[in-house]
Amino acid sequence: MDVLKDKKILITGLTGLIGGGITDQIAAYNEIWGLARYTNPGSRERLDALGVKTVKGDFSKGEFAGLPDEPFDIVVHLAAATHPGVAEVGMVQNPEGTALLMYRLRNCKSFIYVSNSSLLLDNPDPLHLYKETDHVGGSSPHSLNYGPTKLAAEGVVRSLARLFNIPSTIARMNVAYGGIYDDGGLPGKHLEKLIAGQPIRLPANKPHMMSPIHEDDIVEHLEPLARAASAPATVVNWGGAEALSTEVWVRYLADLIGVEPVFEFSDTAMQPNRPLDTTRGRELGLTWKVDWKDGMRRMVERRHPELKLKPA
Repeated sequence: MDVLKDKKILITGLTGLIGGGITDQIAAYNEIWGLARYTNPGSRERLDALGVKTVKGDFSKGEFAGLPDEPFDIVVHLAAATHPGVAEVGMVQNPEGTALLMYRLRNCKSFIYVSNSSLLLDNPDPLHLYKETDHVGGSSPHSLNYGPTKLAAEGVVRSLARLFNIPSTIARMNVAYGGIYDDGGLPGKHLEKLIAGQPIRLPANKPHMMSPIHEDDIVEHLEPLARAASAPATVVNWGGAEALSTEVWVRYLADLIGVEPVFEFSDTAMQPNRPLDTTRGRELGLTWKVDWKDGMRRMVERRHPELKLKPA
């Protein structure tokens, strides 16, 4: 797999699912700086062992002591309040914090802001492939203030990119999966529910579609996303190569580990329906190498090596 090499890179949120997977794969080939609060025991020590230059700080409070003044080649801003609870917390953590971070690092060569596809407005057609130009204003039912505050943060990135001529890419993440960190993303959560024999909630009268992307493809996309950075900012969907039914991947995971899935069909689903159109991403040079079935199998093997899986 091709990875970034010989770059000076700052990553926020590198203790989470996406950031952890990225850092594990590129730390040996680049000068990685990691800005985080490091509240989880052992998280900083693990990164120090990888050679990451860890800086304890809080971008939402403007706490950046320890960051160098020399420009970074790439800034990957992953950290966010995904469950802010109330709007005020989400606004401080997401748009205001992003503004403080971006201003502090305004001399960087490229700024990748990882947004989220939940900010897109719901389309009544469950098979609609969402484009970057579709209406915005959506929210995740499980976290009502997440989508709106991520949209507000996109406005911040667009504004500062123009004000300070910061080459920027806004990448709207869909569903990430594949690694051992955090909850494993939506497929990882489903895996844990299957193991525990718990029901998985799905819409009653329509398919639930997403575009899951494996962490290996995420790593491969960093270079073209950085290359696409511009002022005004570039906006692009960031997900897997194909739209996939949640029920299909849950049944596949269940078959892999030898259990019978339990579904709870409801008119009120907890996740927004967001299959993505990948046309813009392909134009920017994004390619996908991990087939979803292979990726899901690898996720199970990494997260639960003790399980005996059905042969491929």
